[in-house]
Amino acid sequence: MNEPRKSDPSRLVELRAKIDAIDESVHRLLMQRAVVIDELIAVKGTARNGAAFRPGREADMMHRLAERHSGHLPLTAIEHLWREIISTFTALQAPFGVFASGDPAAIIDTARFYFGFTVPLTLLDSAAAVIEAIETGGDDRLGVVAIEGDGGAWWERLSNAHVVARLPFYAIDARPAATPSLVIAPPLSDPVPPEIACYAVAGANPLPAPGDGIDVLASVSSATGASALVAAPLAEEEVSARLGGGLDIRRIGGYAAPLAFPAA
Repeated sequence: MNEPRKSDPSRLVELRAKIDAIDESVHRLLMQRAVVIDELIAVKGTARNGAAFRPGREADMMHRLAERHSGHLPLTAIEHLWREIISTFTALQAPFGVFASGDPAAIIDTARFYFGFTVPLTLLDSAAAVIEAIETGGDDRLGVVAIEGDGGAWWERLSNAHVVARLPFYAIDARPAATPSLVIAPPLSDPVPPEIACYAVAGANPLPAPGDGIDVLASVSSATGASALVAAPLAEEEVSARLGGGLDIRRIGGYAAPLAFPAA
């Protein structure tokens, strides 16, 4: 019978000291980041939300995070820590709040995972209510809407606001905070052309079938017609040509393509 392995007290002290040193270094680097943010604010002034929230830059950061990551620490844990850092420092530049709708437990997990706990979160009872909050509020608001939420064609309500990001960004099996959602924002002051464009498509029943590079995210039908939220890496003219005539097609934003990981 194997005897329990005896620990080396001096080695344990040494390893714990290394952990303490690493923790201190991480803390000091975060404080240094805050100083840089203060300098950034001094250079360009306190920004409105649209100037501080940059989903294109954040998607690029997430790509680089995944590329350099290694070891057995789950990538989603690093993603959450990094998202907390990004959102907190973004809010330091220009405070903002998040409005969300969907299954309460699931959408709160998704919104908190992405925007952290520093940013105020308000849960509303429908996607339409979230859109109204963004459309009628100032530019210090963002929305998180479950793609398949309350069954209404909420995307038809987008006028000034638009889709700017898709969640989750890392497409990993059995990941936490996995509710498929879209982030809604007022016009960004420094937008980056999205890889995937979103369109509101309306017409007589039934709408043409998806395919040929076009993804139908959600759709609703009624006696008077149908409406769909579609996404494609295509210009509006190409979407119109592939779906066929007789449709009302309107671009309502877009997002960086989520980063998919092969199944283990």
